[in-house]
Amino acid sequence: MSNPTPEQPPLGRVITNPTARKVVYGAYAIGAFIIGGVAAYFLGTGHPLPEIVVGAQAVAAYAGIGIGALAVANTNS
Repeated sequence: MSNPTPEQPPLGRVITNPTARKVVYGAYAIGAFIIGGVAAYFLGTGHPLPEIVVGAQAVAAYAGIGIGALAVANTNS
């Protein structure tokens, strides 16, 4: 008796609507730009970087893994 393994859907089917993917990519880009700009301001003015900005940078970097994987899955080879 075989034990079938459930098939995982391809990552490209997570967000199938191209417009929705553009919104996700755009929101991520804007958020990362704002977080980076705030960090650049503090560092450029010689002030210490607030912990919340450091945390936001870490979250944005970690979220980039999933965003990048989604983009790769929906790119024609």
